[in-house]
Amino acid sequence: MSIPYTRFVIRLGRRKEGVQLKKPHLYEIDLMRACIILGVICVHVLSGFNVKTPADSGLNIASGILIMTFHFTREAFMFITGLVLFYTYYDRSFSVLSFWRKRLLLIAIPYVAWTTIYILFEGTYLTKFQWTRSYLIHEFTGGLLTANQFFMYFLLVSMQLYVLFPLMVRFMRRFERFHVWIFAVSFAVEIAIMIWNQASLQFVNIYQLPAWLGDLVRYRDRIIFTYEFWFIAGALMAIHYTKIKAWALSHARMVVVVLCGAWLALFGFYFLNRFAFALVGQRVLDTLQPIMVPYSLVVALVLWLLGLKWQNVSKEPNMHAVSKVIRFFGGVSFGIFLIHPIALHFVDKLSQLVHGPLAVHFAFVPLWIALTYVLSGGAAYCIGKIPYLGYIVGEKANWPRVQKSHPVSNVV
Repeated sequence: MSIPYTRFVIRLGRRKEGVQLKKPHLYEIDLMRACIILGVICVHVLSGFNVKTPADSGLNIASGILIMTFHFTREAFMFITGLVLFYTYYDRSFSVLSFWRKRLLLIAIPYVAWTTIYILFEGTYLTKFQWTRSYLIHEFTGGLLTANQFFMYFLLVSMQLYVLFPLMVRFMRRFERFHVWIFAVSFAVEIAIMIWNQASLQFVNIYQLPAWLGDLVRYRDRIIFTYEFWFIAGALMAIHYTKIKAWALSHARMVVVVLCGAWLALFGFYFLNRFAFALVGQRVLDTLQPIMVPYSLVVALVLWLLGLKWQNVSKEPNMHAVSKVIRFFGGVSFGIFLIHPIALHFVDKLSQLVHGPLAVHFAFVPLWIALTYVLSGGAAYCIGKIPYLGYIVGEKANWPRVQKSHPVSNVV
């Protein structure tokens, strides 16, 4: 029985009466995380190559299509975040204040730490960087408020989700009979937001707007409502996990066929945006466009299915090494996300040592992706093992406790 939700609520009641059993770990999510963070690195390495290619060249078009192919990662990560949160908390009681303290602390520490690290790191290579107190304070304050340091937007959006999460749980419980409608309306709203972004918002001159409105338009990609569908879809997936799992496993081939169709549609929209709508630069490759909603959802479902299939074979003797690798990279995916911009910087320096035509550089792209992935994963793992410093990559490593020795008489 739920405890009434008041203005000063400190606890959400249990969804069902009885003993709360710990739910089994979703090991299939490990493969999803490992694949998605690899996709993130693919996007960023390919983007670095894409800007070096002449417009309308074959390599420019090929790298652009590959970037779009891997551009499901942002939405898929948010989908997983909603899924794991609701899977963990939906059918159990939890203190709202305790939830906020735990979750916000785990995300706020990396947010502040990496904002600081990135600013100091930029000072090693940006020519306009100033090592003055006023400049550093300005950059640090701006970084915290806007998440403008590399890819900190994901952490800022996650903190917004944690703040709203108790209300989302309350909403999903209250309207449990209407979950299908909630999914449908949320999907339609997300499509509308993406159309609005692609057709209007990206062309707005923010300097002609009031400052507060200009900031909302400029930083629309780090506001939770821009991604409302992904958190709701993840929530509904968690709530109806068993039913969806049974359906997906029995319709796996159909899901894969839909993925192929979605990729072809993505391919068509890329050329439509580029040659019919005359979009240029990052506007062609923007992840905030309508086609990315169904495409990213289907890719996320396929990766989840692969995770389920992998679970069935992961314990076989000949798959032991592969399983360890997948679980390793899935476990350090958050750390990889935070560290990989620095790894990308040095890998890019290394790539500049390769001389030859652009086709040669394109052939080296898989190597740069693998190198960035492995270096970032290794660094995240090592940092995560350092007591207290591990908090900056989402790991709670503390100093080992020293057991006090007792006199023999006390022991006896």
